[in-house]
Amino acid sequence: MQARPRVAFVGTGGAARGIAHLGVLKACEELGVVPDIFVGTSAGALIAATYGQGVPLDVLLDAYRLPWKRRHGGPRFHLGTFFGPPAAADLGRPGYLASGAFSADRLERHLREQLPTNDFRRVSTQLVVTAVDIDRAERVVFGRGWDDRTPISQAVAASCCVPGLMRPYRIGDRYFVDGEIARTLSADLAIECGAEVIIVSNVYRPAVARHGEASLARRGPFGILTQALNVLMTEKERRGIDLYARTHPRVRFIDVAPDLGRFSYLDRFRARPLVMRGYRAGLRALAAAKQQGVFDRPGRWGADRAN
Repeated sequence: MQARPRVAFVGTGGAARGIAHLGVLKACEELGVVPDIFVGTSAGALIAATYGQGVPLDVLLDAYRLPWKRRHGGPRFHLGTFFGPPAAADLGRPGYLASGAFSADRLERHLREQLPTNDFRRVSTQLVVTAVDIDRAERVVFGRGWDDRTPISQAVAASCCVPGLMRPYRIGDRYFVDGEIARTLSADLAIECGAEVIIVSNVYRPAVARHGEASLARRGPFGILTQALNVLMTEKERRGIDLYARTHPRVRFIDVAPDLGRFSYLDRFRARPLVMRGYRAGLRALAAAKQQGVFDRPGRWGADRAN
């Protein structure tokens, strides 16, 4: 009997929009698709580091619920979790303080307390997190086979530091920012880990105006900036998948890009619709792939896209 192909889940960033990754993973669970490898950057790193260690979906969904609606005692992901004040030692470094509005130290401490294990070497699945060394201008990879001695909580905190919003996160004598500055998609790392089927959860799909709907040009600068970012990141992601599909023809790419419309990157209170859109898009893409036998055997595939 031929073994099933190794499956990887690759999650992009996207701040609060990254909640949609949980919907894609819910679709995976319903269809019996079990990833062996988790690769994530920024919001995707947060999902990979928790779900990839076996934290149940309902516990992760509970992390975004309002306090009086919570059902579990697991992690909590709200604005106070991500955006912390500067450490006392940083007050004497005005240049560093001005490099971002908030600190990732509070996020790191919360993850350190909540993660099942904080050691890449002890995680049963393959967990990979990326960040960018701001001084060396290079992508840095955390995980078994790369840097596996840095605690997971620190790697995820570094990966979540959006430039300007968060101050670069210090690990040793190096400073790190969001991994997507270097690459929107790190599917190449999933390939290096031996993945034969790669599920890409991309939350950057641009909004498309419907007939009769007011133009984004009339919705102020934030709407334009959000749309421009979505177009840029989606184009980078598509080019990456096209390249990997050509260079690795035996790997199947399933590109799940839910329609998140004009959802804000900072609105965590829209968790339910974000999850449901990720779930519906994931269910369509994964069900089609499952019907084709993608998860039963490796083979010569290429890239599929599902919106």
